[in-house]
Formats: sequence, structure tokens, C-alpha cells
Amino acid sequence: MKKTQKIITILMLIAILTMSLFISTVNAAVTIASGAANSTVTITRNVNGVTNPVTNTFTYTIAFDSTYGAAKKSGTATGFPTSTTVVFNNKAPNAAGTATQTGIVDFAGTTFNKVGDYRFTLKETETGDSTKYPLDGEKTYYLYVSVRFAEDDEDGTKMVATVGGSGIKNNTNDENASPNPGTKEAVVFESEATFTYITISKQVTGNMGDKSEYFDVTVTIPGTTGDTYTVSGGSHASNPTTVEAGKATVLKIKHNETITIGLSGNKKQIPVGINYTVAETAVEGYETTIDNLTKGTLTTTKTAAAIPETNVLPDANKVSIVNHYEVATLTGVFFNIMPYVVIALAVIILIAMVKRSSKSKREE
Repeated sequence: MKKTQKIITILMLIAILTMSLFISTVNAAVTIASGAANSTVTITRNVNGVTNPVTNTFTYTIAFDSTYGAAKKSGTATGFPTSTTVVFNNKAPNAAGTATQTGIVDFAGTTFNKVGDYRFTLKETETGDSTKYPLDGEKTYYLYVSVRFAEDDEDGTKMVATVGGSGIKNNTNDENASPNPGTKEAVVFESEATFTYITISKQVTGNMGDKSEYFDVTVTIPGTTGDTYTVSGGSHASNPTTVEAGKATVLKIKHNETITIGLSGNKKQIPVGINYTVAETAVEGYETTIDNLTKGTLTTTKTAAAIPETNVLPDANKVSIVNHYEVATLTGVFFNIMPYVVIALAVIILIAMVKRSSKSKREE
């Protein structure tokens, strides 16, 4: 009897230990610690085609892929980041016209319940200023976390999670794909900034229009404080090389000249959608017409538009000024009174002849 009880007791202990081991294995998990090595993925964000500093925030969405790897075998991930940002705060571009800023996807605090490979998708989903800085929305990166048993694991409860520092772009990287499901690379998002430029042209007409005379044109273009817009064209030595955003600037322009503002090389600088103003200083004798509108117009306000793919500058970005000075010629006045002059001369001559005839008769 006692022997039987001992056997039963031993069997119960074995059962309890087995169940404890099983429960420990099932409940095993690993949480990535804050500040742990290999816990983050770096995002590099480029804004191309700019000359002024960039201020903008790009937002990214992270999602757990339940169709991949360990997730297909009841593997779960909890506490993972669902979004992150890359913030440009007045970031100056390099000489090539690209402003670069970085951000991170931090998996600290993420818990995985079993060994295997886990995958997350990363997409750029928001931009603070979509007019200036469009999304790189067509791109998807796949981020990977590997969970393995630690080298010193003895009972299947000690695991280590390692975050891949790179991603695979626009490829599902299905583990069954062959021969190569994708190449890991740095996570880089980029897009071309959307800006525009404007032009001001001058024509002088009329028989008194002086084609060598310079006219003063005041230009005001809003924008971020500190931004400047490049000035090119025009021949007057006093013209500035840049226009400061929000500041009224005087430019001098003469007949058959065109001044371009906001174009530096192939980089456009003026924000699309802003209302800019061009005003000409009146000059005595000249009648001013802007954009073929009512004569006598000295000021126009227009909304800067984006340059289409055809690269043809929209009318909204072109200001055409015509100065006309016309005066009737003296020659024309002389011919107009000529008949009266002839009649007057004929009368004078006739009177003279009559007087002379009368004088001759008296002398006889």
C-alpha cells in the first residue's frame, strides 16, 4: 500500500512538473526593452527641389502583418508602435537642393509570444502641407523582427527579439517566394517639392513712348518668413537678386524686358496658391494696362498656380504690363488749319492788290 502511494505521489509530481513546463512554454514571451540594441528602424525622408529651408511633418503608419511567419502559427505582437513622424523644422537643403531629415520606428515595449519571424508594414500616410510637400504614398516598406530562443535558454521560456535595421521595399517578401523574395535596404521616402514661379513683362507703345525708359514695379510675394525668391532678367543695375517673402520690393523694367521671380536653375521657389501683388508707379503721360484689362490699371493681384506637366507657364503666373504714350503731331495740326491759312493769305494778297491799284489811279 505504501509502495503504491509512493508511486502515485511520484507520478503526480511528474505530472505537475510537466504541466508547469508546458504552461511556461505556452506563456513564454519576450518584450523589447527601451534603449535595447537593434530595437529601432531609421526612416530617412528627402524633400527634393528646394532652395529655402523646409518646415513640414510627415506621418507614417505601422501595421502588424498577421499573414506572415510566426503570425500564421498563432504568433502575436502587442504594444508595437502604430505611427511615427519625421519632422522638418526649418531644415536647410544641401547644394543639390535636397533637405533631409530622419525619424525612427521604435519597437521598445513590443511583446512577442513565440519564436519565429514577424513582419510589419510601413507607409507614409500624411503630410502637414500637401500643396508644397506631397506624399511618397506609393511606397511600402516591410519591417522584420526575428524572435529566437536565447543561447542560454534551458526550458523554452527565454527568447530574444531582434529588429531588422532595414526593410524591403514594395515586395511582400513571402517566405515561400523563390529565388529571392526581396532585398533589404535602408528605409527612404522622398518626393519633389511643389512650387512655382512668376514673370513680369513690359511693352512700351505710342509715338511718345520712350523704349529706353525704366518703369518702377513693386512686387509683394507672401511666404514663410526668411524665404527668398530669386530674381533674374531685366537690365537695370539696381535690381536686387532676390525678393524677400512678404516684403514689397521695387524692380525696374523697360520695353521688351521680362523679369522672372522664383526660379533658381530648375528649382521653383514660390508656394502654389499664394496671392501675389504687382503694382506699377504711375508716370506722367503714360497710360498703363495690365494683362489687357481696363486701361489705367496700375495694380494686379493674382494667385500663383502650379506648373503643369507640359511645363507651360500658366497665365496666372504671368503679368503683362503695357505703357502707352500718344500725342498728336504738330504736322497734323498744321495740315488741319492749312485751308484757313490759304484763304487768309489770299485775302491779304487781294487787299494788297486793291490798295496798290487805288494808289496807281491816284497818281495818274
